[in-house]
Amino acid sequence: MSSRVAVTVLAAGVAASAALGEFIPFLASVSAEFSLSLGSVGWLSSAITLVAGLTCLPLGIWMARRRLRGLFAAALVVLGAAGLGTVFAVDPAGLFALRVVQAVGYAVVVVAGPGLLTRLLEGGARQAALALWGLCVPAGLTLASTVAALVGTAGWRAEVIVVGGLTLVVAGWAATMPSDVRPRRHGQGGDRPAGPGGAGWAVAALAAGFAMIALVGVSLVTVLPAYLTEEAGLAGPHVSLLTGLVSASSAAGSLVVGASLRAGVRPGRLVAAALLMAPLTAGVFLGMPVTVVVSCAAVVLGLNGLAVSAMFAVAGGRPAWWVGAVTQAGSLGTLLGPPLYAGVVETSGWSAAIVVTAAIVCGGVGCAATAIRRSR
Repeated sequence: MSSRVAVTVLAAGVAASAALGEFIPFLASVSAEFSLSLGSVGWLSSAITLVAGLTCLPLGIWMARRRLRGLFAAALVVLGAAGLGTVFAVDPAGLFALRVVQAVGYAVVVVAGPGLLTRLLEGGARQAALALWGLCVPAGLTLASTVAALVGTAGWRAEVIVVGGLTLVVAGWAATMPSDVRPRRHGQGGDRPAGPGGAGWAVAALAAGFAMIALVGVSLVTVLPAYLTEEAGLAGPHVSLLTGLVSASSAAGSLVVGASLRAGVRPGRLVAAALLMAPLTAGVFLGMPVTVVVSCAAVVLGLNGLAVSAMFAVAGGRPAWWVGAVTQAGSLGTLLGPPLYAGVVETSGWSAAIVVTAAIVCGGVGCAATAIRRSR
């Protein structure tokens, strides 16, 4: 039963995360069809991240005292149905409105998912599943890219039909899971943020650390295509392939966390490994051969997956508002990171990205380490 629960919840997380990237391969065609600027279409693509960055903490507080299975399945239905509804959109307003509805469903899924894993699993199975939850976003984005490649000239409508259909299938699967039990009130940790020196400070530090580490990972993947094109002189198809391989390497980090936690390795040690991201970034942006650039970038993303999955494992074993706070902060980090890196590169050159990465990674690891110590 525990393996079925873990597979169901993780599959739902992947399906929900695929909605994040379903418009990315078709930004140009959507822009032309609806007479939108590329900037506006970019906001269409990132609307889910924006809404998650504003709502996950209050959702976590609200859901902490409620049963989650029904909310989880319903949110998947909303997410999938709204995605399918975009096929019939005839104007930008309708398209954006449905995207916001998708975003609400996504936010509920990413907060309720770890909560379900915590309530329905025990011991090592729970820790491993919570660590693997960090796989969902990169796996979902990879799924969206794969579907886009398969549908090809059929366009973005075919993409959203496949992703929306898969989401509805998983929603039906999720509805058959065992029902969870609402937690009783307890003295320590609580189901709401605590005051200074308590759980509130610990989760704030963990959320800040998560946001900074996640920011570096998504920013590197975002600016890497431009670097490979401008500095290495690679063509579009090669750039897309290499970037996809680099992005997928974060999944390896999540898998390592799952195995390490089951073996008794402390999450703090796994998070500390993220400090290696700083020197490895030098191998990406200092004019090295393409093989070195791609190898270093892949290791950076692997360490990124390692750290964020370890932090998710820490948050997931506590009240739902911890997951909400971490997810909300991570969404804000991934939303703001790419513009930050792009601005730094434009004003100070590629080497400045190394300094920015070092500062953010050190800050993120420091915050996370503080949080983990306080949360024991």
